[in-house]
Amino acid sequence: MLLAASIGLLPHGQSQDVIERMTRAAAKFGIRFHCAEIEEDGEKGLALSYVMSQPPLGEVSHQEACSILSSMNSELGSQGDVARRILDRIFEAESAAHGLPPEQVHLHEIGRPQALLNIAGIGLVTPMIATPGEVISYSTITSGRGITVTSHGTMRIPAPAAAFLLRDLVHVPGDHPGERATPTGVAVISVLATVHSNVCPERSIAKGVGFGTKSFAGRLGRVVMTRH
Repeated sequence: MLLAASIGLLPHGQSQDVIERMTRAAAKFGIRFHCAEIEEDGEKGLALSYVMSQPPLGEVSHQEACSILSSMNSELGSQGDVARRILDRIFEAESAAHGLPPEQVHLHEIGRPQALLNIAGIGLVTPMIATPGEVISYSTITSGRGITVTSHGTMRIPAPAAAFLLRDLVHVPGDHPGERATPTGVAVISVLATVHSNVCPERSIAKGVGFGTKSFAGRLGRVVMTRH
């Protein structure tokens, strides 16, 4: 959702270029990437999908994940270290959750090619929507409540890695069951955002809406981003 919302902030020409780059890079790694326009409740936005042509990898080591991400960055022509910082933050959280050094941690869902491509895509788009040193703020995060099923079994929401990432961020569980904020999404916010604010500016230069695939109380999950 964060990547979809970020793409939505770009001018049409830039957004089309990013989608084309993502599509080409995805094909190199056996992924079918698709970007669709969606409208719900009078709000228009984008939804992204990643479909693997082969079964996903079981688990990915620290070295493998970093190598795959580096290759994806090269395919995308990405500049800067945003994607690597996000991945390092995820390994830091998983390290804390498992009580192991980051180099000994293996990723499951987050280590799959489609998840790493999503991180690489965020690394590609971020410099296009935020200049170096620009302040990025985030609103209160809804983490979700209840339980979720992962490769490690059934866990309470937020799962240990997500809870580690949320500890320095303003968050609430929300009213509806289900995972609302994934470890990857929270890692992105913890790396990029420096200020918390629930005040929506009266005027904005651009607005991007990224839709998820899960519904909560009959309404698709979404992320809204603005530039002002």
